[in-house]
Amino acid sequence: MSKIKDIKTAKKELEKEMIKGILEYLKNGTPPKNNPNSYMNAYTIVQNMADLGDNECENLFKYHNDIILRFIDDSNKSASRESSVNLIDSVIKHTRNINVLIYWMNRIFTYLDRFYTKAKNKQSLSKNALDLYRDNFFVPLQKDIHKEVNKLIKDDRNCNIDSRPKIKEILKIINDLDLFSPRIVKENNNISWVAEKGTETKNEREFGDKWYETFSKETSKFAKDKANADIHSMSAPEYVLSELKFLQEEEVRKNEYINKNYHSDIDNINRKFLVGENAAELGRMDTGIPYMFANKRNDELKKTYELISLHTPSLVVITEAFKPYIRKRGEEISQNKEISKDPKKFIPQLIDLKKEMDSLVEDCFGNNPQFQDTKNKAFSTFMNKDFYAKQLSNYTDFCMKSGFKGKSDDEIEKSLNEIIGLFKCLNTKLVFQIEANKKMSDRLIKGSSVSTNNEKKLISKLKQESGVNYVSKMTQMMGDLDKNKKETDEYKALPHRGVPNGIKFNVQVVSQSAWEINKKSMEKIDLPEFLKTCVNDFQNFYLKKHSGQKLMWCFGLSKIDIQYLCLKNKNISTSTLPQFLTLLQLEKYETLSLSKIAELLGCHINTILTDISGLVFNPSFNPHGEKAKGLILGTFNEKTKEFKETDEISFNKNFTYARQKFQTLPLVLKKSAGEAKEIELEEAQITKRYQDNILQATLTRIMKSRIGQKTTHVWLINEASKQIDLFRAQPQQIKENIEKLIEKNIMKRDEKDRTCYEYIA
Repeated sequence: MSKIKDIKTAKKELEKEMIKGILEYLKNGTPPKNNPNSYMNAYTIVQNMADLGDNECENLFKYHNDIILRFIDDSNKSASRESSVNLIDSVIKHTRNINVLIYWMNRIFTYLDRFYTKAKNKQSLSKNALDLYRDNFFVPLQKDIHKEVNKLIKDDRNCNIDSRPKIKEILKIINDLDLFSPRIVKENNNISWVAEKGTETKNEREFGDKWYETFSKETSKFAKDKANADIHSMSAPEYVLSELKFLQEEEVRKNEYINKNYHSDIDNINRKFLVGENAAELGRMDTGIPYMFANKRNDELKKTYELISLHTPSLVVITEAFKPYIRKRGEEISQNKEISKDPKKFIPQLIDLKKEMDSLVEDCFGNNPQFQDTKNKAFSTFMNKDFYAKQLSNYTDFCMKSGFKGKSDDEIEKSLNEIIGLFKCLNTKLVFQIEANKKMSDRLIKGSSVSTNNEKKLISKLKQESGVNYVSKMTQMMGDLDKNKKETDEYKALPHRGVPNGIKFNVQVVSQSAWEINKKSMEKIDLPEFLKTCVNDFQNFYLKKHSGQKLMWCFGLSKIDIQYLCLKNKNISTSTLPQFLTLLQLEKYETLSLSKIAELLGCHINTILTDISGLVFNPSFNPHGEKAKGLILGTFNEKTKEFKETDEISFNKNFTYARQKFQTLPLVLKKSAGEAKEIELEEAQITKRYQDNILQATLTRIMKSRIGQKTTHVWLINEASKQIDLFRAQPQQIKENIEKLIEKNIMKRDEKDRTCYEYIA
């Protein structure tokens, strides 16, 4: 081919070689009849002309644009004549043809990109062609395209047509318009636009955002209309399933043809109208969330949570129904007098409720922390009375005494975890602490605990939950037991082998500060000489090792094994020391009044009343509480089982019991109304004293850490309330203890501002 040196001839040759054939093919669908070398001939023409200089390059560049622009104008006119129904099909069809033309024009004129457009800082052929398409084809049709593509998406949402491939293609066309550095490529016979490697789209997505403005409005309207229609025509479970299904389908649509830049916003729109706008209504409907809770519709609750969790602020609709549901269930248990009076029935019911709610939160709400918190607060709300702490302590005491008998280690561990689970919910942990200390002290002194290992496990779990200080007394009790074992071994190593005066004698030494010992058990009582010898022997042994210490004997807690040689079966009883001393006096005098026995024993009559009751009515040998069946007989009232000072008693020599061994340990007598109230007031005073000590320590610690800082009255009360978790500190109680600290010169009011406090170093 001879060199062409003028642009006019070059144009003719280019059209002859290839361009005319391409245009005919795009217009009529007739394949061009070019020879095999047409493309290379056209490429060579452009190269030769471009080598002549910038003027020829400029003319070629204009010619390239003119060809594309004319074709685009014709395509625009054709598409504009289409009805709205066929517009998207027409736009897709013409865009494909335009892209084919641009692709081949780029290939023919590619030499310009290499040596002309870059040198002159002009747009690449691809970018220039895309601008021509955008400005002369798409922009004039833009509003109609937006309208029609949104209709297609709406139809798709209504499941009326399956037009996703069409939607996907038109949205890609819109997306391509925002390419920052585009090039057109051919892959698998498809011609498409891509971003030049290493480039990104514009920060401002001009064409994508314009379409999305219209689409987001349509999405908002569609979601709002759908939600309103569904909520008024469906039950709550049906509504939940319907919206979940739609959102799942929307997820597929979104991932398939919506640009990722808009995913988050689309989610927010759908969640706002399908969930947020109607979540409150799900809480009010007859078949709504409260109904699901009340009727244990866990599957429906799970689906409801799945939907509502998509709009986090709306979760409050479920939690607001969850909290009163738990509170109501808990109050139903506590209001059942038959159950609530017995900790062995009451606490297991609460444990079962706790396990049920734990399972509900796990299965239906995915252990969401918000629901965990709601559950715990709900339990704390109805378990805010001392009664719950006391009953939990009573139940723990029962488990430690007999409830764990025959259970495996795993079962015991599970039971302890259940107890701790309820303990966490207590607002009155201080009351539990006081009661638990008393009961543990009583168990360990009387030796009624199933296992000290279980006691240690409980202490470990309480320490983990509430800290070292919470279990300090319990820990000291266990330490005393370990020390006592060592002391006992050393005492038994003495020449008398721990059997002074021929009596097997065991002593348990405990720290007065840790153990809760009834003052009544510490009252003095006159011992016979053979027992005094034993007491003095141990006391001398102990004080030699621990000089400076003092032993206080609690004879009221003593146990003694007695063999009755005067009885036919020569039975053996486990009795208290006061019972043994009473029987010794009856052996001497046969019949004595209670006042006389107290006088002979050198103690107050109240010291022996419960012991006397045990000799008559202990259920181990007298299950029906019959007056004539006891180990002693007397003039007391059989119906009331009450004793007076003037009542006389005597040993029942005709006493019979089939078994060799029995016990006469005192019964826990029912308190009169007056005594019960007095004890209740005393316990309340003890609790308040503990609370005041904790409050004053907390306030002092807070003020000490704020030296040089301004501490207002309101802030101090709020901060103290936050830091105290053993009980719910009331503002008035905190205020009272602030005044006490001021009186003790630990803190003072600010001289300039009386609403502020200062720490006195």
